Amino acid sequence: MNRLNNTGFKAYAVGGCVRNFLMGKAAKDFDVATNAMPESILNIFADCKTVTNGIKHGTVTVIVHGEPIETTTFRRDGKYLDCRRPMSVSFCSELSEDLKRRDFTVNAMAYSDGEGVIDYFGGLQDIKRGLIRCVGEPDERFGEDALRIMRALRFASVYGFSVEDKTALSIHKNKRLLNNISAERIYLELVQALCGKDAARVLDEFRDVFAVIIPQLEPCFDFFLYGENHRQTLWEHMIRAVDKAMPKPELRLAMLLHDIAKTSGKASGKLKSCSVHAEMSADIAGAILTGLKAPRKLIDKVMLLINYHDYPLNGGEGSVKRLMGMVGKENALLILSQIRRADIAAQNEVGKEKRLEELKEYEDMCRNFISTGVCVDISGLDINGDDLISSGFEGGRNIGVILNSLLDAVIDGRVENKRESLLSYAENIKNKKED
Repeated sequence: MNRLNNTGFKAYAVGGCVRNFLMGKAAKDFDVATNAMPESILNIFADCKTVTNGIKHGTVTVIVHGEPIETTTFRRDGKYLDCRRPMSVSFCSELSEDLKRRDFTVNAMAYSDGEGVIDYFGGLQDIKRGLIRCVGEPDERFGEDALRIMRALRFASVYGFSVEDKTALSIHKNKRLLNNISAERIYLELVQALCGKDAARVLDEFRDVFAVIIPQLEPCFDFFLYGENHRQTLWEHMIRAVDKAMPKPELRLAMLLHDIAKTSGKASGKLKSCSVHAEMSADIAGAILTGLKAPRKLIDKVMLLINYHDYPLNGGEGSVKRLMGMVGKENALLILSQIRRADIAAQNEVGKEKRLEELKEYEDMCRNFISTGVCVDISGLDINGDDLISSGFEGGRNIGVILNSLLDAVIDGRVENKRESLLSYAENIKNKKED
């Protein structure tokens, strides 16, 4: 900014860095707006590395001390024909013209050392009031770029702000415009909104909007859950579970979708028994996240967490060990300490404290098993297939059957996980089969 000023141009920090500064938060990145034309910016920063991918829209990215600074000429946007980007831009000389094309008042402020904070649209007041409000007419702003709908919900969730009435009305009205936005961009905004501190409130207030992104959510809205652990709609349970989980994408997504298959078991408004709802929900979640172009690794993690979120633990230590063996030690701990805890915390108050206390015991078991290196899978046995074959056992599929039987015996405490004890137990298995 100083270099631009010293060469006769005006330059301002704009957008999110100004908003974050005024909210007492660290800026994630910095954008500069200037009346210098792109060619002038390139000349002024000829000694710096620059990136010109956005030059047709007036943006030159200047790399300063390894940090990219998007430096953009004041501009007006032309017509938007794809609900995402302007077909053309025209450069202008006034900062006010540049700022009024922006999405929300809290993002439409500028700053320079000489002039301080420049706020034409009441952004500072909206920060103080905790409001997300469009600059100008909301219908126009969302018609220009429909992704702004998701950005509004993300800001409301992350900062705990309310959406101003006129802006909120326009979001509900224009929600179908989201169908014009790429799945990748929708996913990035969705995940940030889900990880916000006010995610549950925003999900509930704008549930119709989220149903445009994930149509499978809509049947959950008025689907009433019956049973000793529930006296609420499925949607109420899902968003409460989101609120109870740590703000990590895989956890919040898992809690949003963990029971989504339950609506497939309804009859006359009542839930039928659905013992496989976890597996069904995992499959539905996988399809949803694949459609949103989520990373494959995250999809697999969410599906695993959902698939085992309701794993029966009535076998005490043995059931915890088996869970660890099936999903891995760390995933088992995550299911017990986060997924299952959030699920129970989102249920009825009656009996909840007891259920949480029991869960804590299982969680402590899991932590103890991890720290002590307890055997929970075949790889943890003190013998392997080669040991069995060298001791006279017939190879092939039979070896796998014996190893699994040994693992069950170790988990249940029927045999010590020591080579001689295991070989002796395997011999007994062999003799029984022969008999």
